[in-house]
Amino acid sequence: MLTKISFESYARKSMDRLKKVFSTESVDYVTFSLSCAAVIFVTFFILYDADFAKQFIATSYDQIVSVFGPYYLFLAIFSFFFLIILGFSKFGNYRLGGENILPEFSYFSWVGMLFCSGIGGGLVYWSGVEWSYYTNIPPFGIEPGSEESYSLASAYGLFHWGVSAWAIYGIPAVALSIAFYKYNLNTLRLSSSLRGLGIKNIENTILGRAIDLIFVITTVGAAGGTIGSYLPMLGLGFSDIFNLERSFALDLTVLALCVSLFGFSVYSGLKKGIKRLSDLNIILALIFLSIVLVIGPIDQIVSNSIRGLHYSVVYFWDMSTLGIKEQSDFADAWTIFYWAWWVAFGPLVALFVARISKGRTLRELIFGMLVFGSIGTWLFYMILGGYSMSLDQREILSVVNTLETKGHAATAIEVIKTMPFELLMLLLFCTITVIFVTTSYDSMSFVIAYHVQKDATEQKDPDKEMRLFWALILGVLPAALIIYSDHTVATDLILLTSLPLLFIYPLMAISIIKDLMFNKDIDE
Repeated sequence: MLTKISFESYARKSMDRLKKVFSTESVDYVTFSLSCAAVIFVTFFILYDADFAKQFIATSYDQIVSVFGPYYLFLAIFSFFFLIILGFSKFGNYRLGGENILPEFSYFSWVGMLFCSGIGGGLVYWSGVEWSYYTNIPPFGIEPGSEESYSLASAYGLFHWGVSAWAIYGIPAVALSIAFYKYNLNTLRLSSSLRGLGIKNIENTILGRAIDLIFVITTVGAAGGTIGSYLPMLGLGFSDIFNLERSFALDLTVLALCVSLFGFSVYSGLKKGIKRLSDLNIILALIFLSIVLVIGPIDQIVSNSIRGLHYSVVYFWDMSTLGIKEQSDFADAWTIFYWAWWVAFGPLVALFVARISKGRTLRELIFGMLVFGSIGTWLFYMILGGYSMSLDQREILSVVNTLETKGHAATAIEVIKTMPFELLMLLLFCTITVIFVTTSYDSMSFVIAYHVQKDATEQKDPDKEMRLFWALILGVLPAALIIYSDHTVATDLILLTSLPLLFIYPLMAISIIKDLMFNKDIDE
């Protein structure tokens, strides 16, 4: 009897709590409804007619690259130089939240969350294999398969995941961070990044609503696209670890595991869940890379890394402008896609970075992203990528041929299987990938919850029920992509969703300048 009464009491309290969390007083139902509709539309669009969806997305991808490709390249160049100048100017001293405000998080935790929110599982997925795509198709007249082509291939991985990529993240991060703390906003939305343009309460205008809807659609597309790409690799990895047959059910199980983890993380909150998971992820990643460095041919890994760094500096401007000065199939297929990827994720990362950066100066924020973000990705590319390249050079595993015959996911797993203690290293590799995906997705769920809840501020995070709701919702599209079973649509989808943001970025830069130039808190 007591148990029944206790259960009924708990159930009644839970329902009352949910009613309050999802009430009109708590939720901006315009944004909430449009956000849910975006998820449903994109999912059913893919599932209803898979062949049509694939053709439509692929054709749209080609058209966007053809027309807007150079603009993505211009944006990356502009973002890099804009942030460098801003960081070294007097405005770099501007402290988010006020001059006397101390940072909410330690430097290690702040950098860890900043890095993990911006990377996801893509770093682990690409770092060991990406170079092998480039050796037989190098630009700049370099002979395919030559030693120079290997060096340039290594450099391109560092370039695509380096300072230019983090600069694309940096524009919306700076714009939103300034707006969030300068105007003491009671919500965290992408439209707030344009507060500096002088449009009062832009979040509630038609323009603001449109920008916020673009953000949600982009987030949904990016979320589905990324995890939809990585699941085949995780499925192969776990099938080897546990001696299971690779199957549709296994992929769904891996997806369920990821959704459960980031659901638990985001439900636990920023400090208890996301922060701790990010800290753990950084530690595990450093352990993994240290082991790879020790067990691998360290001299060859270091040599490949140094040559890659050298070429990334020497060819930086050429790589940045390839596709602007002349038409380039290489730039269309790789650099433009990567810049579109960063553009799609930029606002998402920015919203989360803004929330965790109270007490930091703009200089800390800018160079924290450019320097620590780049170093983190470079370590993976130099160590894991250098190890993978050494396998090919020593003819232990023909990574290039394996890629052509078995595909990306299988090649990434085959590289790990060449290491001593194969199953242990494979388990660590897959664990890191899952946690990277989790830390990226829990930040997505966190900021979308911020996006739709009226009373979420920097003092009061979104309700845990709302955070969990979006964690579950963001698992819907990846599930659709698994059912669809053609993961090429996942990557093409990212570029499509990034296009509207291409036109918002310059407005953010203007907003930053106006906000800072007319800010009395900045010393002359």
